[in-house]
Amino acid sequence: MIVDYSLGQPGSVHDAYAFRGTRIFQDPTSCLPPRHWIWADSAYPSEMWCAVPFKRLCGGSLTCRQNIYNRYVSKICVRVEHAFAALKGRFQSLHELWLKVTKDEDLHVAIYWIMCCMILHNMITYFVSNRSDEVEESTSWAIREVEGWDENVVDEIREERTGTHGQRFRGLLMERLFEQCGIRV
Repeated sequence: MIVDYSLGQPGSVHDAYAFRGTRIFQDPTSCLPPRHWIWADSAYPSEMWCAVPFKRLCGGSLTCRQNIYNRYVSKICVRVEHAFAALKGRFQSLHELWLKVTKDEDLHVAIYWIMCCMILHNMITYFVSNRSDEVEESTSWAIREVEGWDENVVDEIREERTGTHGQRFRGLLMERLFEQCGIRV
């Protein structure tokens, strides 16, 4: 399901720039329930509410554990690309919205058209998901990992002194992944 979006930037803009226009970026606590977060690619900020893969530093390399974590995160993030493909597959008009944008009114028509398609996409996704309880095993750890978490875990992340809150949170997620999947490295 599409839970947040940013529309109105005509032309091609970087994902991270468009992300700044979303409600989640501006006020994550108003959009995300406690102990929930979004999965994003490495262009996004590493926050307690935004889990991103590890980046290779210039001239450096990632550890084996970081590479494994990144592969699991990519399996989750690819679902976003699948959602866009499903949205465009259901609504062929979104492939190339043949609307000349010469004034604000034209841009508003395009925005409303896209919003309508997203709403219908979410309705279809909701109705289909209620008929199927299957969860792909390769990403089920991401759904289960919040089980058993309490405020003590969040407090521990905030109290630790190395790295940002987001970096410490990502490290905790990596440890939970290895624990739940029984990965030994």
